[in-house]
Amino acid sequence: MRLIVLSALFGATFSVSYATDFSEDFAAGSLGKSWCGCQIDQNRPVTFGSDPQEVGDKHAQITVDPSIADNECEKSEQIKCNAATSGAKTAISGSTFQHDEDFPDDLGPSFIQGLSDYTILKSGTPAIQRQELRLVKNLEHDSADAHEYVITFRISKPDTTIRTRWITAQWKQEPLPSYGVGWSPSPFLAQRYDGGVLYVTVQDENCRCLIASAKAPNQTFKWEKGALSKCKVTYPKKNEGHACTSALVARYGKNPWLDAPSSGWTEMRYLIKAGREKRDFIEVYQDGRFIVRVSGKIGYVPKPGTKIKTKFKIGHYRDYMPSTDVLEVDSVRVSPR
Repeated sequence: MRLIVLSALFGATFSVSYATDFSEDFAAGSLGKSWCGCQIDQNRPVTFGSDPQEVGDKHAQITVDPSIADNECEKSEQIKCNAATSGAKTAISGSTFQHDEDFPDDLGPSFIQGLSDYTILKSGTPAIQRQELRLVKNLEHDSADAHEYVITFRISKPDTTIRTRWITAQWKQEPLPSYGVGWSPSPFLAQRYDGGVLYVTVQDENCRCLIASAKAPNQTFKWEKGALSKCKVTYPKKNEGHACTSALVARYGKNPWLDAPSSGWTEMRYLIKAGREKRDFIEVYQDGRFIVRVSGKIGYVPKPGTKIKTKFKIGHYRDYMPSTDVLEVDSVRVSPR
């Protein structure tokens, strides 16, 4: 059991205790059976480093370089990964829905402006690069059940003159809603790093909204209480990138700007209850500081009678860049709220 002290939102201090579903600090210098690595390039496996001031401790290092392509999981690999900790027979075989690895993801529009596209692509150069770990299937949970995710990480600062759409952590819904064959909907919550700018987006169906960001060059954001105004269409077949209107409502902390994750370790904490009701919400904290609470219709409309699960992935999913970048992860923790 852990004891959490909350005060930022309510003006009073009180304690909440709850059990931890999953906790990983990589201290052993290896990946446990809770992680599925079928979207990690076998030639660039996850490595483990240590800091001089933390003797005996380790952290995971997920590296992406120009040789990395859009690593997809074979069905046999998915079965092996999803049965790793539970022996579940229904992980993939016998499943009545398709996983997002069956379809290409669409990175969709970026909210970071004033940068140029990297367009010098040689023949054979991958358009998309992916190096991601995901939690195995028996660690997925009902999206309607509130959970806390805490990620401690740092990442190298990339070339900030290039507009690269880049996801470093994502939360997806399964089973997938039916929006057309050959396309996988965007994560309902994503931690992004476009142009070296850390920011967070939330989906209301196919309307993506910016909810938090570090300060970006040549760009000014105003964080105002009420309806979200910085939203763009993500459906690739209809008005992608155009402005859209969401029913999501935000409330911000006194200092809602995110700090850059390239200057040292940072802890991002997400409290998540995803669904299509007004009471559903996402809260974002950085290093214990309240950033924003967004409430309303989060994610996608499920098929009738379908129970939606939340799947978590961490690593790199980005447009091609001719550089080598490392996401270092010190710990990941998932707890029911």
